Amino acid sequence: MAIEVKGVSKRFDDFAALDDVSLTVRDGSLTALLGPSGGGKSTLLRVIAGLEQPDSGVVCINGEDVTAQAAQDRGVGFVFQHYAAFKHMTVRDNVAFGLSIRKRPKDEIDARVDELLKLVHLDGLHKRFPSQLSGGQRQRMALARALAVQPRVLLLDEPFGALDANVRKELREWLRRLHEEVHVTTIFVTHDQEEALEVSEQIAVINGGRIEQAGTPDDLYDRPANEFVMGFVGPVARIGDQLVRPHDITILEDAEDGATEAIVERVIRVGFEVRVELALGAGEPLTAQLSRAEAEPLELHEGQIVHIRPDRVRQFA
Repeated sequence: MAIEVKGVSKRFDDFAALDDVSLTVRDGSLTALLGPSGGGKSTLLRVIAGLEQPDSGVVCINGEDVTAQAAQDRGVGFVFQHYAAFKHMTVRDNVAFGLSIRKRPKDEIDARVDELLKLVHLDGLHKRFPSQLSGGQRQRMALARALAVQPRVLLLDEPFGALDANVRKELREWLRRLHEEVHVTTIFVTHDQEEALEVSEQIAVINGGRIEQAGTPDDLYDRPANEFVMGFVGPVARIGDQLVRPHDITILEDAEDGATEAIVERVIRVGFEVRVELALGAGEPLTAQLSRAEAEPLELHEGQIVHIRPDRVRQFA
């Protein structure tokens, strides 16, 4: 189901959480709302879900104006950061809950729950209680419960924010595969740029209640609309009034036209990547990112004088 948000604004007292926001999410896509804390991401998600009423503007799902509709009538599945599991219920009963309160036939419930538990790889844990699951397993249970009622739209509010880095990475890959199987129009909120770039087909960068830019991950990374987007979507370094990605900086042993002198302050090896912390002539810090193959011939060490050449710079008005 396609989603269209048109000119939505929302204030809380004197604070403008959303300011004339418009966004289109195509049918069956996976869209990330990315931005800093307090930027308006979760408020926009809650407005789409019907958990908040906008002060102005329109929300449409599949071409239908749902702005005045109650949340339960919108056909939306919502997953929160902290699972909201029923602690006294088994995994199976948690997943079946939405179908049970809709008084669906028992054989239909059993078949749907079996299908979902297998889909989220919890079919062998159906008798356990939430306290007996890991954080990643509880989050997969929450997603299965949201999908049980076959929502038109799936909304995820920082779904992996409470998990450690390794589990988050595992679940990001799993969510992408799950989405390819179920094809539910999905929007998720995150402040993790890597998560947004890795999982989503579209990213909307939200800051100060406004959408700075919406587009594919490649659009935002390679063709940022402004300095804020470039700085928020991927790493960035500054040379004077120019911005450059750290991997677009070439380190040279000898001076050449267009190169700037710098001193190596620290060399950090992280797997295949080498991060070089530099100081420019006036002491301005700069970080370059090289592969090991690029770094090894340079034999970089602390205190070494080198020259840096930015190969792809951006300058915004």
